[in-house]
Amino acid sequence: MNKLTTSLFTLALLVGSIASAMDPSITLHKNAEPFPSPYPGPFVRAADGAIVTVNGTESHWSVDEGKTWESAPALDKEKFQILDFSIVRAKDDSLVVAFDNGKELKSGKWNEGSVKDWEIPVYSIRSEDNGRTWSEPVALQRDWVGALRAMTTLESGRIVLAAMAIEPWHHNIPVYYSDDQGRSWTKTQTIDMKGSKINDHDGAMEPKILQKKDGSIYMLIRTTRGVFYRSISKDEGVTWSEPEPTGIENNNSFGELAKLSDGRWVLVWNRDEKFPAFGYEPDPKDWVVEDMSYSWIRRRNELSIAFSSDEGETWTDPVVIARTPNEKIWIAYSIFFEQEPGVFWIATQQGEVRELIREKNL
Repeated sequence: MNKLTTSLFTLALLVGSIASAMDPSITLHKNAEPFPSPYPGPFVRAADGAIVTVNGTESHWSVDEGKTWESAPALDKEKFQILDFSIVRAKDDSLVVAFDNGKELKSGKWNEGSVKDWEIPVYSIRSEDNGRTWSEPVALQRDWVGALRAMTTLESGRIVLAAMAIEPWHHNIPVYYSDDQGRSWTKTQTIDMKGSKINDHDGAMEPKILQKKDGSIYMLIRTTRGVFYRSISKDEGVTWSEPEPTGIENNNSFGELAKLSDGRWVLVWNRDEKFPAFGYEPDPKDWVVEDMSYSWIRRRNELSIAFSSDEGETWTDPVVIARTPNEKIWIAYSIFFEQEPGVFWIATQQGEVRELIREKNL
């Protein structure tokens, strides 16, 4: 397997696991508390107050803030297996999940053959009873997808989803929206950042999206260029600006971006302390160069958190919340959930970190 195939097969195995098996070399923040769920998330708060997630082919919910959990089938286990997913509460209080299906995963050889040899199809399902029962899956696309964590409900009620696809030979980000609470979807613009066509993670990958106070949508984009990029939509996800660098240092890994109950933003991501966290201007000398592209990946053995009060323009100093001296251990693909103001559930798919952190104790 090449690097891309190997990394996403690893992701598939981790997302399907419900038991934490954190490497003993990983240390958490000194004030970390036990994680209250057997499931890593993502989570959403339902209209009845329950915390809801899905895992594998089942739905899980807790009505007592994670002390106990109930479960029910959400998908036909003969046809589906959730690898990664987004879950949101729609304007009508239904729950909507977009997921990539491991049962249909297939991969080819990078830079050879056809992009049609690469597939992890994306579907959506919805629940009108707070996660207890679910609709039949609706197909969105058949392209290859990594982290599928960019879905949000806008103030207008529109749901916007940013996915992934492959164009010979780099990644891009197709965007979809639903104006009927996830029953049907419309494809809009595909965000493209040309890569070297040599590096199998080139282009635009694994986005996150948030709606800003002015109604526009901010997209954070994983790249191989040393920093996250961003793109903005001012028409509810129909068109997007040309991606531009954010100056947020990134080692070519997914970044978890979320909005807190008080309106601030939080970023949980992998970074290398050898370089500035913010205002970073990458120098190719910092990386192993591969045909005009930065290296495939840097270290993922440290996880940091930072906060923004101005919607991503400036950030607090990062605080390390998990690390290991072993650079071969990855602590990545973070999941963030604010259980109540100032109380955060943080998990990772790689490294299987599970911790509850109170902001006042960071």
